[in-house]
Amino acid sequence: MATAPNVLGHVVAVAKQLLKKALGPLVSTLPSNVPAQSPVLWTVLAWVRKEIETNLFPAHVVSPWSVTSPNLLVNGSAELADPSLTGNSSVTIPGWTVTGTPTVIRYGTARVIPLGLSIPGPTLPAVFNFPNDRPVSGDTQFIGGGNVATSTLSQTVDLTGAASTIDGGSTPYKLSGWLGGASIDPSAASITVRFLDGNGAQLGVGKIGPVTALDRWFQTGLLERSTSAVIPVGTRSAQVVVTLRDSNPATLGYNNAFADDLAFTVGAALPAPPPPAPPASTVGQLDHVFMVYMENKGYGDIVGSPNAPYLNSLVNAYGVETNYYALTHPSDPNYYPLLGGSDFGYSFNCATNCIDARNLADNIEAAGKTWAGYAQGMSAAGPYTATGDYAPDQLPFLAYRDIYNDPARAAAHLFPLTQLATDLSSSSTAPNFAWFAANEANNMEGPIASLTGVLNYIGGLFTNHQYNVKAGDQFLQNTVPAILNSAVWNDPAQKSALFITFDEDTDNISLGFGNGGNHVLTIAIPSPGAISAGMRSGPFTDDSYANHYSLLRTIEDALGLPSLTDNDTYAQPLNGLWTTSPTNPGTTPVIL
Repeated sequence: MATAPNVLGHVVAVAKQLLKKALGPLVSTLPSNVPAQSPVLWTVLAWVRKEIETNLFPAHVVSPWSVTSPNLLVNGSAELADPSLTGNSSVTIPGWTVTGTPTVIRYGTARVIPLGLSIPGPTLPAVFNFPNDRPVSGDTQFIGGGNVATSTLSQTVDLTGAASTIDGGSTPYKLSGWLGGASIDPSAASITVRFLDGNGAQLGVGKIGPVTALDRWFQTGLLERSTSAVIPVGTRSAQVVVTLRDSNPATLGYNNAFADDLAFTVGAALPAPPPPAPPASTVGQLDHVFMVYMENKGYGDIVGSPNAPYLNSLVNAYGVETNYYALTHPSDPNYYPLLGGSDFGYSFNCATNCIDARNLADNIEAAGKTWAGYAQGMSAAGPYTATGDYAPDQLPFLAYRDIYNDPARAAAHLFPLTQLATDLSSSSTAPNFAWFAANEANNMEGPIASLTGVLNYIGGLFTNHQYNVKAGDQFLQNTVPAILNSAVWNDPAQKSALFITFDEDTDNISLGFGNGGNHVLTIAIPSPGAISAGMRSGPFTDDSYANHYSLLRTIEDALGLPSLTDNDTYAQPLNGLWTTSPTNPGTTPVIL
């Protein structure tokens, strides 16, 4: 006969089992780590979870299995990347192939509302900060979805070195990572691994996540997830894809899908992958690079538009980058990266004397080459003096302090647009790098100086995004032929290229109106000399992923310049514009 204590013990044991069955699914979603800025409710929930796990759920013992490989993913924690200092700008993530505009963010970064103005937006209270709790004490930054749309990151792991082991039918794998989000935003991250045979056919799939807002109990943070199984026989590679799905219903919809410490290991003695290397480059040498940023129109706003007949004629005649993305919103933070390799933490339009950093102009001069900026509407008073037709931030050069604070240097390099044709009359006066710009009336964004202009601009956001497109198209029709018909362009001994792109899409005020994921049009036009040297003539399209850092990397490679930051060092250059195989290993040093 059982004693009273034994009966009580049995009752407690049964109660524990019932509670475990009932509370198990719930406890798994309770927060275990609480950021300092979290409300009291989450602190209480974390304590409840800890008490339940400690008293009712003994530690789960995992049967040992022979995973002998190190992490086979390169840069799985994104510690090798120049982070976005605001979380609002896309950055280059070495080792990963991406779609969309993903970013890397430092833990605890404060949130700032981006504004399309010349003053900073408000910094939100600390409770709205990006995640602060680090999965591992040494973590400093994590992967984020970015500010506009769904993004993905992928790597393909070569498993041919373990072929015989895998074909034995019992080789395990483990896929793991920390996934999360922010507050009530349903945006979430997930990871999929696809096992492929030697021909690329799929043999099996594994998946972890997503971690939902309910899983997080509406906290801002990340939770660990993992899965393990046996690798399918015949597998020769594994494609790991991280999806950062934007499901934010808010007007100010930021993609709060986060991931960190991603790992893929297998039960075979494979070596750790080498550190990521800069992508190889096929970019050929150029003597002259010309470029222009038009403004605030997405790819679909221009291609096929009846208001842009000239631009569409260029689309039908030359090379088009069909998978090219701007980096952020608003306008000027898309200009700084093309000249400096970063947005430097700006989420507003700082026009002049903003950035103390080495830039493309510095490297051009250090290489003994020349640069110039040409702005429509600049008066004889020079580049510092704003007029009704000219603003100093039509070009980004004066945002850099070493140029702004050297008036003689600025005057020697920044000119009215009318000077361009004169300079292109001879190779001795043509700059190696030239950036030209339209005024507000012709850049496809404005004008917005009058009430009528503001109303037209707002109307364009809610309709077909065609405000000012016709004027911008006419500007290009008047300006591009001056380059293509110049003596320098048509000199067979001179290799030149013109890049026409857009700073950002229509969603420049980050309110979600006209949000095309920052997908913008980019056209590349080669000179006869460049074509003879291996640059592709049109028409053709290149659907390789690219962004403004890709264009910067291409300019640097073409002019033989070093890189500035990890963003351009590890950016994929516009190789599809050239006909040859990669010859440049892309190991140019970063100049600090």
